Amino acid sequence: MTVETDSFPVGYFYIISKMNGMAMDIDKNDGVKAGTRIVTALKEERKPERDSQLWIHQNGFLTNKFSGLVLDVGKSKKFIDIFTGHDHLYVDVMKHEENADDQRFGYSSEHGHIYTLSETDQVVDIRKKEMEAGATIMIYKKAETPEKGINQLWDLQLADPPRVLDSSDDEEDDCKRARLTAWFGNWFGWGHNEKNEVLQEKELQKAHKKVYEKKKSHLSYEIIAGAVAVQAVKMYMEKQEENGEEVRFKGAKEAIAAYAAKEMVKMFTERGTDDDDDDEDEEQKEKKQSLLQKMAQSAALNYFETKYKN
Repeated sequence: MTVETDSFPVGYFYIISKMNGMAMDIDKNDGVKAGTRIVTALKEERKPERDSQLWIHQNGFLTNKFSGLVLDVGKSKKFIDIFTGHDHLYVDVMKHEENADDQRFGYSSEHGHIYTLSETDQVVDIRKKEMEAGATIMIYKKAETPEKGINQLWDLQLADPPRVLDSSDDEEDDCKRARLTAWFGNWFGWGHNEKNEVLQEKELQKAHKKVYEKKKSHLSYEIIAGAVAVQAVKMYMEKQEENGEEVRFKGAKEAIAAYAAKEMVKMFTERGTDDDDDDEDEEQKEKKQSLLQKMAQSAALNYFETKYKN
């Protein structure tokens, strides 16, 4: 099978079964976390309810918008599957590429197979061709013909019209920011769990350059929060140098969090984000601003701890 990772759309998209029109979704019955399984569901058009059915592609990784986690392959814990050796699909934290054979996928547009890059004859499959919502989605050997494996064929449907990209900026691409998206997850539900994974400095620096140097408009909340995280640490370090004071790790965290919160309010007021809605009332705007502040504060502390803690 030809490896066609570039056949994935640019931006968020639904993964729709050609067998029954169901969307690939995450099972939200027991709370969404690393290890949550993938199932079929009726396609959801409403925002933000649809976010659990939206995926974005980056170099083989498929990141879920709602959870910020990536599609992964693992052994099923169902009793019957222990004997058959069936692999199931679930969401998990994104690994580094060199250790991510079980998290990277390709797409063949000829018939609609989604396959693992490590074993291209292993494809995404609706277990036992079950037609009802809630069916388990797994990895299974590719059928001999598309007709025999109709439960293995998928359409990729963009959630929204293609976004106009800035041709002068080779980083202005929804897919290029997938690692920031994976770390922050979905802002509607963000902030309830600790974020212990390390943000990649190079992604934060790219975000900072876009916002503070290139002054790009219509950026995502992830990009702006990432940029503010770097700026808050930068402001603290410059203030310490100006006062001739050493960096004291204990006191630094409070100061950096304050810088991040204040800077995010400034950015939110001056710029907004690319998902702003004219119909948002003051209560919605205040809630969004508060969540964005928490995102920027946590990202700033994560960045500072990783870069400067001895």
